[in-house]
Amino acid sequence: MKKTLILLTVLCFGLMVLAFDYVPKNTEADPFGNKVLNNQETEQAAQPEMREIKNLTEYFRYLPAEVHRHWTPYKANVNYEVTVQFTVHRNGSISDLQVVGTNYPNANTSVLNAVKSGAPYQPLPLSYKKDSVKAQIVLEYRAK
Repeated sequence: MKKTLILLTVLCFGLMVLAFDYVPKNTEADPFGNKVLNNQETEQAAQPEMREIKNLTEYFRYLPAEVHRHWTPYKANVNYEVTVQFTVHRNGSISDLQVVGTNYPNANTSVLNAVKSGAPYQPLPLSYKKDSVKAQIVLEYRAK
């Protein structure tokens, strides 16, 4: 039994070595013909396209979408809503984050984490003259 196990281990290791030798080095494609992205292309693909936000109306369309993009909902067998409020500063940083309404407290942490992980957000529009603005966002989960 031990000899068979050792033989299988050596055989698997040998196949792994052969597989790694087969992968082409410094090419634009992997062995399966897919394009391999370099580090710069990978970073660009991970970042959503940033465009200038011209006014506060556009900003308040962007902000909830960005929070939602970072949200991993707390899975539950009930529908719930969590409302958060926070201050967005001129440079896109946030402060004073708090839950101001919830019908399912177990989900609060997932929503707070979504807001935190999206920060800093895009800077406030140049047309908005104040240094900060209060934002309130509602995230809803619908159980299936």
